Amino acid sequence: MTTSPVTELLSVCIDTSDAARLAQFYADLTGGEVTGVYPEYGYASASVLGSTLNFQTVEGYSAPQWPGQEHPQQFHLDFRVPDLDTALAHATSLGATVADSQPEGVTWRVMLDPDGHPFCLCPPQEQ
Repeated sequence: MTTSPVTELLSVCIDTSDAARLAQFYADLTGGEVTGVYPEYGYASASVLGSTLNFQTVEGYSAPQWPGQEHPQQFHLDFRVPDLDTALAHATSLGATVADSQPEGVTWRVMLDPDGHPFCLCPPQEQ
């Protein structure tokens, strides 16, 4: 049996135009909390559903363009939600928008966070 030198995923780090703002968005979206804002480093973090998301402000940040690849999405997060309509209303009240392009759209929704990063709201799996 070989042992991996990697023992733990500490966080996911996301480039943004405003680290503090995006950390607050994802904390509010998930019921998490902002755990640090470090303006001198252009860095912020949030505890989100038992994980840590880190955000770093990038000078000249270029937002992704869903679904095109001229400015690729870079990453996306999928969130399981108990009620799609309620989660959609909550996300939009926080500044998210529904993406114009919905590849499936009946059972889940592609959303865009305030910086244009796509994320998906996914209802419970059918049993």
